[in-house]
Amino acid sequence: MAEATRGLSFENRTVIVTGAGGSIGRPLCLAFAKAGANVIANDYGCSAAGQGSSGASAEQLVAEIAAQGLSAVADTHNVATDADKIVELAIERFQRLDIIVNNAGIITYGPVEAQEPGDIKRVLEVNALGAMALCHYAWPHMQKQKYGRIINFTSDSVFGMPSSAGYVLSRGAMLGVTKTLALEGQPHNILVNTIGPSAYSRMVSDVIQDLPPDQQEGFKRAFTGESNIPPLLALASEENTYTGQIWTSGNYAMGRTILGTVKEVKRLRTARDCLSAMTELMDKSRAWIEPQSIQEFLNFRA
Repeated sequence: MAEATRGLSFENRTVIVTGAGGSIGRPLCLAFAKAGANVIANDYGCSAAGQGSSGASAEQLVAEIAAQGLSAVADTHNVATDADKIVELAIERFQRLDIIVNNAGIITYGPVEAQEPGDIKRVLEVNALGAMALCHYAWPHMQKQKYGRIINFTSDSVFGMPSSAGYVLSRGAMLGVTKTLALEGQPHNILVNTIGPSAYSRMVSDVIQDLPPDQQEGFKRAFTGESNIPPLLALASEENTYTGQIWTSGNYAMGRTILGTVKEVKRLRTARDCLSAMTELMDKSRAWIEPQSIQEFLNFRA
């Protein structure tokens, strides 16, 4: 883990990591603490589906960090309902808040007809609305200090993953809002990015259970939680200058996902015209751009 933080310092920075007890959250909290940060390790302690609660994982993690003479505080609030209290704790204990990593997430599996609206709502409240609430309550503090780094979590599942509609809905919600927050934050030196990490976890174990055993073992070995830490530290660092972007990580690699738009077809008067236009619009050689704002999108369309 020392290798991941080489050349980076988070001295006197305060960071909130939600889902701190998980496969990514735990090594990330350790890395931040070893690099000098004050860590708020938030974990409600629920199951992968969001049921039950126990703060044991956060408390055990903080005990481990404290044993090394490093700075961390355990927080067991539910980000879906008590995001304000998580921010309050950071300010009360360390008088500032510099970094948020919205890592907390739950998932329910099943075909769309089997997923009750209440189940989908619970996933959305944790994965998207809770993340947004943390941004909301942290924003005035970051504006005041003219500094902030926010990392929201998305997922490769936004490209389509059966039997997980609620989860995909929640992770897709973070794409556009990250770009919006980036535009609002830039004048205040608040940079906001989103990342889709890949790591073996309680969630992923259900997704890959139908793969051959050797492939499952290969995934476990390659896509560890630790293999996502270097990109997360880079995005959280003062040296990072990118904002409003969609990144990917896992297996000690980093990639970028784009939201693009192709040149529209105009002067369509009938449904038959539109059916023909669809073929043109699907042509991979058609002119396209990756807008960084609604204005860039409108300018391209014009």
